[in-house]
Amino acid sequence: MLSASYRPAALAAKMTSILDVISDGRLVLGLGTGSDRPEHEAYGLAFASPSARTEALERALDVIQALWGERDGATVAGLVAAPCRPKPVQCPSPPILLAAHGPRLLRLAGERADGVIAAFVEPAELARRLEVAGQAYTREARAGGFDAAIYTYVLPLVQETDDWISAEAKELGTTPAGLRRWLSTTGIVAPPDELRDRVLAYRAAGATDAILVLPNRVPDEAIVALAEAVLERPDRPVMVSSPDVTGQKNLVHRLVGVHRADGRGGDLAVIDGDRQWSFDDLWESSARASGTFAAAGVRRGERVVIALRDGTDWLAAVLGAAGLGAVAVPIDPMADAARLAEILADAEPTAVVVPDGSAIPTGPWRVLDPSSLADGSPRPPIAVHEGDLAYLVYSSGSTGRPKGAMHAHGDLGAGIETYAAEVLELGRDDRCHSAARLFTSLGFGNGFFRPLGRGAAIVLSATLPTVRSVLHTVARDRVTVLTGVPTFWAQLADFATRHPVGDDLKSVRLAVSSGESLPAPIGARIRETLGLDLIEGLGCSECSNILISTRPGRPTPGQLGQVVSGIDIRLADPDGLPVADGEPGRLWIRSSSNTSGYWRRPDLTRDLVHGEWLRMGDVLVAEQGVYRHVGRVDDLFKVDGLWISPNEIEAALHEHPDVVDVAVIGLPDDRGLLRPVAVVVRRAASTVEAHDLRRHVVGRLDGRRAPSRIEFVADLPRLSSGKVDRRGLRESLAGALERGSATDLAADGMMDR
Repeated sequence: MLSASYRPAALAAKMTSILDVISDGRLVLGLGTGSDRPEHEAYGLAFASPSARTEALERALDVIQALWGERDGATVAGLVAAPCRPKPVQCPSPPILLAAHGPRLLRLAGERADGVIAAFVEPAELARRLEVAGQAYTREARAGGFDAAIYTYVLPLVQETDDWISAEAKELGTTPAGLRRWLSTTGIVAPPDELRDRVLAYRAAGATDAILVLPNRVPDEAIVALAEAVLERPDRPVMVSSPDVTGQKNLVHRLVGVHRADGRGGDLAVIDGDRQWSFDDLWESSARASGTFAAAGVRRGERVVIALRDGTDWLAAVLGAAGLGAVAVPIDPMADAARLAEILADAEPTAVVVPDGSAIPTGPWRVLDPSSLADGSPRPPIAVHEGDLAYLVYSSGSTGRPKGAMHAHGDLGAGIETYAAEVLELGRDDRCHSAARLFTSLGFGNGFFRPLGRGAAIVLSATLPTVRSVLHTVARDRVTVLTGVPTFWAQLADFATRHPVGDDLKSVRLAVSSGESLPAPIGARIRETLGLDLIEGLGCSECSNILISTRPGRPTPGQLGQVVSGIDIRLADPDGLPVADGEPGRLWIRSSSNTSGYWRRPDLTRDLVHGEWLRMGDVLVAEQGVYRHVGRVDDLFKVDGLWISPNEIEAALHEHPDVVDVAVIGLPDDRGLLRPVAVVVRRAASTVEAHDLRRHVVGRLDGRRAPSRIEFVADLPRLSSGKVDRRGLRESLAGALERGSATDLAADGMMDR
């Protein structure tokens, strides 16, 4: 809030422009005439007449708006081509609210400003002022909305109130009772249960924002009452340049509230077995979960770990945490004790939601049963900035200690507006199910926020995903979009060769594979045997989106496809320089959904985040705008000067009819030279031998890419996300080979001898 008489208008314009830039477009300028005579005298400034001060404010408005808007310099009110750099971030300019009470300033606010500020007034007086400003606004035929901010004291009356204000009362030469009486003449003094209604009276009079002056110590119940009153803005047009901290920025509104506002609150949102929820039901459940978390002591920015199987309780917990401004941390409910302890130690949650009877390490956190989520007093989603932290997605731990990618409320918008809309083409008639569980990055996206953001329904199942269980869910709930990692599609392709699938998949219009590279032979079997339109893509928890994808009806076997709109990627060598078309390069991503880093891992964050770009561990090859996944940086290795891609060898082995699953890693031979080693799961009753498979690879690639060893196992070790645990496989296989090869591998349970 600035007084027009305290500094030159050009200086004020430059100062506020810089503030808008460094706050990333969050400036709101309050501008008044300056009515405090002692303050002017203290600053050595002349205290002009009311009309002169009003004229000074008009000139200040002329100068500030001109300097903000003229790129080549403003010529106005004595200024000649005066520059103002840097320009404000907000477009066309930051909002300006005038401290106006007389007709002249109120008309000026309606004609040229973005709203008014009213200090220490009753609701009726606010309504009167807005009527005058509104008439001027209408005459000018303006559009975009008009804000009104109230500024007033608020004093909650509780038993301790006099203790809180005694020091201030003494300094003012009065008693706590006297201070209370004076405050009641200029502000709101009431018990907590009355505060909400008193503040809501201002909203009914037209207030859109509240600046509340509170004592240093305020009880929780008073804060709750105030939040309920001021954080839900009324349904009306809002300026595009309004402050970027609103309830509409909360991801609960983005996924649920937006559909209710469009009159679709009764539409189907969730199918969970025999339970069905509308968007209204989802809104109510998340509001009650927010109340439960608040009663448990959870506050804005604090973490809530959610260790639940997929279902409505999971949804209520995640949305309830986000609605409260807390940070949802969904994790694997089947995680072992050691991994759970690692995540809890890292996240340091205030609350952990687990089913009754689940083993949980002891700590300072509050343990909540999911049944309690429905018992809370409903709380609407609080106002947030789109950059406020909303959820952590923990990695599958393939590189050791788990790391949580941090994501803000605004991060999921990119996936909803680009990939979900343009590639998946999700709509209200779709029912989406993910075989990848919701705590994984793929499940969190395609099984949760992307469908809900598009108004589609999500189909959930607490049953651990197997081919049979997924087929049952798809057939029962008429799933239209089915998502899974390549392992699931490989298992489905193998299952379909031995068992009739029938009409179980007839409702599916689109199948989606992501998480790892899908071998071309598996994709071909899915398309040809089952008749599914299968698209492939590459996403990551750090981007919270699918960034490269093939398109429906246009398969490109063995390739990831093209970049999704709204995302920039580049491929670079180890020095960060671009690689030529057809050459492998490390993936760099620029997207509005990029993580700000890893939770409490500054070392890894420095390696990942480079300005607007993320430097990933994936290695890709681009050929005329179409991308192919080569592998991870730590998976690639050289043989006789030639880069070896495990993905390429795995794809060749998958073409053999007796290979069900395979993973290729690099291990040193007896001379210490890295060589490709293949770990293969054979089809049941198969008699294929290692030399047969090696000859098969040589025929499709060449001798240098053929595995130097091929070991057969019953199953490949996998992470909770469904990806192959290459790190664990490499360590176990290297140890077994060092100790004695096949016999030791069989003893370790890895070999199928």
